[in-house]
Amino acid sequence: MSVPALVWNGGHDVVVREEPRPAVPDGWALVDVAYCGLCGTDLHICAGEHPRAKPGIVIGHEISGTVHADAAGLPAGTKVVVDPLLPCGRCGPCRNGRPHTCASLRLIGIDAPGGAARQVAVPADRLIPVPPTADLRHLAFAEPLAVAVRAVRQSGLRLGQTVIVAGAGPVGLAVALCARRAGAGDVVVAEPSPLRRGLAAELGFESVESFGDLSADVFFDAAAHPAVAAGMTAATAPAGRIVLVGVYGTPAAVDLQAVTFKEITLIGTRVYSRDDIRTATEMICAGQVDPEPFLTGTVPLEEAAGAIADLRAGRQVKVLVRGAS
Repeated sequence: MSVPALVWNGGHDVVVREEPRPAVPDGWALVDVAYCGLCGTDLHICAGEHPRAKPGIVIGHEISGTVHADAAGLPAGTKVVVDPLLPCGRCGPCRNGRPHTCASLRLIGIDAPGGAARQVAVPADRLIPVPPTADLRHLAFAEPLAVAVRAVRQSGLRLGQTVIVAGAGPVGLAVALCARRAGAGDVVVAEPSPLRRGLAAELGFESVESFGDLSADVFFDAAAHPAVAAGMTAATAPAGRIVLVGVYGTPAAVDLQAVTFKEITLIGTRVYSRDDIRTATEMICAGQVDPEPFLTGTVPLEEAAGAIADLRAGRQVKVLVRGAS
């Protein structure tokens, strides 16, 4: 039996084609995909820029769906969010309760077949069950929201502090929302794209093209762009904190003298812990965060290859692939 899936063939070749039904090893579960979000990581994969992804991979790691058959105490039909992290469980970080910083961390949709497909196989312990009334379309945003939850928790943000977020992609905007919920005072979002800057304004944030001469107590770099790295120390107040949310593909120039003279704290964050993605899931289920403004496009699986092109051209912010027929 085969199922349709969005596959990166190498280069810039992305197609929807029939793939063998996912194998389900012992301890894994088969999930009928409801929705799968596409993100910047998928764009890097589909441009041949990701260091681990291999041609032929089914992409997509922002997944919501239903359990296909009884697994791990979850009856068939249970609605779930998928935690796509695949830690080894053996290295020092894993043994010390930090599997999200696993020395050989793998992800569904990068190192194993992903969720931009009719079905996906995942370890049963990676499933987060949600109430029967939960909106699976909105819950496809739980994974990127978890990145924002992690970043704000790690930032040590205190009530009333000023915040700059560089980058108004889905994660950057989610960081801004979480910072506001955590009690930030002014939150400014810096973004060169008019489309994304407009979305930030619609969400109630001051939006600027560049953070320029601004200064904040906490600076979140959700862009991972060399121009941001070069200017973020100047835009951070003395004794402030810089939180690196985006991932730089190559080393970037940072003014370390300013870090010293201003006693700035640099904080790295990597994806999210299990508690972070559970919290993000609960926030969406409880209506504390509304993903709807982020979800600028939803396409059937058969049209998913075109969605990659739309994202790359900047015509969309977040596109969901609808897995269910």
